[in-house]
Amino acid sequence: MKSINYYIKKYLENRPMFMAIIRGQEAMLFQKYNKLVKGKVLDFGCGEGFFAELVFGKKRINVGLDLFNNKRVEEAKKDNIYKKISLYDGNTIPYPDNNFNTVISNCVLEHIPNIDQALKEIFRVLKPGGFFLTSVMTDQWENNLFGSKIFGKKYINYMRKTQVHFNLFSNKKWQTYFKKARFKIQSTDGYLYKKSAFYLDIFHYLSIDSLISYKLFNKWVLFSIPLLNKIKTQFIKKIIIDEDNPDKASGLFFVLKK
Repeated sequence: MKSINYYIKKYLENRPMFMAIIRGQEAMLFQKYNKLVKGKVLDFGCGEGFFAELVFGKKRINVGLDLFNNKRVEEAKKDNIYKKISLYDGNTIPYPDNNFNTVISNCVLEHIPNIDQALKEIFRVLKPGGFFLTSVMTDQWENNLFGSKIFGKKYINYMRKTQVHFNLFSNKKWQTYFKKARFKIQSTDGYLYKKSAFYLDIFHYLSIDSLISYKLFNKWVLFSIPLLNKIKTQFIKKIIIDEDNPDKASGLFFVLKK
């Protein structure tokens, strides 16, 4: 079982620092329930596949699924992360009923306009007794932003538009949506509490060098400095506080069963 240090370090070596803050926590949660990821697996909203490769390894996941217009999928194809990649229109998942033993999805559902349709489709392609493991952002995210403390509602509206967040629900409301889709909620874990969410927002702006690097060289990190990464890792660990109160978390991790 890999430690939080491992995931933070890997993100610092390959991605902007703000991603290490959130993805490190999510990686630990997916690892916590790793034994449920078995059989035929679908990654719903796979993107470039970096997170899936880091947590599950190459070719363990059968299908990476994303939208036709998501260009980041090309990176997953190039790196052979998934056994197969499928693209779709965002409405009907191109697989038959009861096809997958497990569906995973990392921070995708909050970006989907028609959440009911998405959950209906995930439920349909999942086998009876199968598990859907998903992380989502909550209504607490916007309250915990650094910028919202200074600029208030204007900043919140700006970030909601920039990050394309359609669904930032409370813990109770997320559970209502899952139950409506006929999932049984097995467990709920909160993560990204007030302090780490606050700093995550700050490091969006302090990571401008990574954005420039990506635009110019197609690489988020040009030079990785081990000593600096070690200092950053210790800082990130200090701001990650497990409060064990999902209602106050900016992120939630659900284990759902069909």
